[in-house]
Amino acid sequence: MILKTTDARMTDDRTLTCRCGETEWVINTAGGTHVVCHCADCQTFATHLSPDQVPTDPAGGTHLLQTLPDHVTFLKGTENLGCLRLSPKALMRWYTTCCRTPVANTLPRPGIPFVGLVLPPETQDFGKVTARAFTESAKRPVETYGMARAGLGVLRRALLGRIAGAHRRSPFVTPDGSPIATPTVLTREERAAARPG
Repeated sequence: MILKTTDARMTDDRTLTCRCGETEWVINTAGGTHVVCHCADCQTFATHLSPDQVPTDPAGGTHLLQTLPDHVTFLKGTENLGCLRLSPKALMRWYTTCCRTPVANTLPRPGIPFVGLVLPPETQDFGKVTARAFTESAKRPVETYGMARAGLGVLRRALLGRIAGAHRRSPFVTPDGSPIATPTVLTREERAAARPG
C-alpha cells in the first residue's frame, strides 16, 4: 500500500491507498500500537496475495497497527474489500480485490473490537515499533521483544472499546455483525504454496 504525505506533527490521521489507487482509507493512530509480526501465517497471507511483490520487511515481518475497528474509515473503494482465511477457524484477513493489497486482520467474532491494520513495511509514520512477535519464523535473525506488553494492550483496548461500543462501528461488518465480504478459505494446496520455508 501507499502512504499519502501527511504532517505527523499536526494530526493523528494517516491516509493509505492500495497499489492501484482504487481503495483509500484513513487510520486514526491515537492509542494504537505499532507491532511487527513474523509468523508463518502473516507471511503466507502476504505471499498468497502478491508472490512477486511480497509486502513485508526484509525479515519477513508484517507491520501492523493494533487498534480499534472504528479507528479506520474508508474514503473510497469499500466495495473492493475481500476477505480470506487461511483455515476455517483462522483470522479474517482483509485485502483489496482490485490489486490484492493487504489491508487488515480482524477476529472471527466481531463482538471483540480489534483490528490489526497492515502498514507499509519499514514505515516511520505510525510510531515506534514496540513489539516483534514470532521471530522464529523470520527470514533472518530478529530479536523478539514486547509481546507481553502488546498482548495486554490488546486486551485493555478491547475491553474499553467494547464498553464504548467500538465493535458496532467497524467498517468490516454489517449492522447485524456479518462480514461485508464473504470470507474465502484457502485450500490446503493454496496454503502450502504460499507457506514460507
